Amino acid sequence: MSRYDDTQGIGARPDSATEARNDPAAKGDASRPGDHRGRAGGSLPFRGGCAVLFAIAAAGAAAQGGGSAAVGQGKAATDAAAASEAPASAEAGVARTQAPSTLSAKEILSRLDANASFATIRYSGRMEITIGGETRVKSMVAEAAGSEKALIEFTNPEDRGIRYLKIGKNLWMYFPKENDTVKISGHLLKEGMMGSDVSYEDALESGDLEARYTAELKGRENVEGRPAYLVALSAKVPTAPYDKRLLKIDAERFVILEEEMYAKSGKLIKTSRTLEVLRVGGRWFASKVEMESKLRRNTRTVFAMEKLELDPKIDASRFTMAALTR
Repeated sequence: MSRYDDTQGIGARPDSATEARNDPAAKGDASRPGDHRGRAGGSLPFRGGCAVLFAIAAAGAAAQGGGSAAVGQGKAATDAAAASEAPASAEAGVARTQAPSTLSAKEILSRLDANASFATIRYSGRMEITIGGETRVKSMVAEAAGSEKALIEFTNPEDRGIRYLKIGKNLWMYFPKENDTVKISGHLLKEGMMGSDVSYEDALESGDLEARYTAELKGRENVEGRPAYLVALSAKVPTAPYDKRLLKIDAERFVILEEEMYAKSGKLIKTSRTLEVLRVGGRWFASKVEMESKLRRNTRTVFAMEKLELDPKIDASRFTMAALTR
């Protein structure tokens, strides 16, 4: 079962290498323990709410100017600045794009998907994983081509050289110290990446929500000073990672401000909250996102992008097993 239910949540993961190796669902695909926090000294994310690591929502425009702003800031930039697509800083306020108030749920989802598309992207990021009173910091560099191909390499001392390669619905992890490659599949997809609140299944999710969910507009509300659409999603394909989702979508920027993800039973699985948005090439996307698993206690993961290149030239050889294990 691909969707989360009450017994197959993020918290239900094997604690030893032996258990993972002996599990029929893992045989032939993974030889590592389900919890990778012990690997290379480490105890992680990509799309407005969920998909922040392999394919964080970015505009498909070639312009590379941009600026970040807190979600709650609503002061409009001048018309001249908006017309020239000049970046709006946190101090100067945020340029707004007027959106019709009569959009349907389908139209809202379509704009959200369009806003989250890109050709290629290169960025560096920082992840803070808090479990109990302990916070672990991960840093990484990443390259991606659309939502189907991505290569991520960790650069913090404890995890340096650990890499992930995503090709479509396939995901591999490389451990440099052992020169070993693991394919993440089966029940392991529901585990938290390197102990984070983001599952491997979340990371593999493509950006096309409209293809996998039926949307219903529940109304509008204010989210920290931002006008937002309240949209409920119901899975229409069995491969959708969550049965139901509740999205609060910025009515002007078309990024997810807050999200709740539910199991088929109606149990809340996890939540996400956008802390900062970035404007690049006239579009907005989430540049800092906080996620919390509701199946574990006192845990959260914050992912932030620190550098960003849109539409760089990336050789196709970067998304190969050779590049993963180099």
